[in-house]
Amino acid sequence: MKYETRPINDKMNDKTSFGTLLRSARHNDYTSVNEYHWRPIFELQASNALAVWREYHQNRVWFEDKEAIINKFIGLHKCNSYLEVGGQPFAGKRSTYHKVRCENKDSVNTDPTVEFEYELPDGSNHYVMTSDEFFKKIKDTKKLYDIVFIDAWHEHEQVLRDINNCLAHLSDNGTILLHDMIPLTRDLEKDPHRTGCCWRAFADLRATREDLDMSVLVPPWGSEDSLGIIRKGQQQLFDKKLEYNFDFFLDNIEDLMNLIDLDTFYKKYIDSLVSE
Repeated sequence: MKYETRPINDKMNDKTSFGTLLRSARHNDYTSVNEYHWRPIFELQASNALAVWREYHQNRVWFEDKEAIINKFIGLHKCNSYLEVGGQPFAGKRSTYHKVRCENKDSVNTDPTVEFEYELPDGSNHYVMTSDEFFKKIKDTKKLYDIVFIDAWHEHEQVLRDINNCLAHLSDNGTILLHDMIPLTRDLEKDPHRTGCCWRAFADLRATREDLDMSVLVPPWGSEDSLGIIRKGQQQLFDKKLEYNFDFFLDNIEDLMNLIDLDTFYKKYIDSLVSE
């Protein structure tokens, strides 16, 4: 399998050319390979991201995983309330929930069969119910969260409901982070247990909500878990008619998902705040 790369273009928000890489792989036949057929794609993406970082890092800190990104937002905005939709505190120290450093942490997960042995810290709660049930439960309360991580059922309408429900309970300076925004292959886009079609929910808001600031960080650590970032603010809307298919997604990915690399992430979310 051959994938197409591009020289670094410093005028792009995503100088790794991730969209170009994915488009070059769109017609590959994966029927004869195993479930990890996407590994060469993100391994090359990781290599591209590292090359960009070496050129533009300016002695800034490299981020190794999504938990580091979440914790960076918590530190920057002094967050003290965290919600994880699809949370798995029962996974213990290896879980995102455990690695997130926030004073008060809530999580909601639909699986009642998991034996819950993890002792939650004071001020934290785990709810065994659907996210729809959870938000109905807190609908008439004044409950607000400073930071939310969404990683539940990876299906278009469900993710859209989760985002909108989280926005209704997001503090003014809050941040929503979404897992698995970029499916690497057609097969992954069809699988709600993996990446699924979460991108469609993100695209809906990119096309309709001028009052939001939205980006997708291409993961510099190299994986399939591109992170959607939503904050209250403003954005120029995606102005094409949306089509909910993989080819439309690939052909428009840079603008549709507002892809950014780690250097652009720093400039947009960290350097700009520090300079205020």
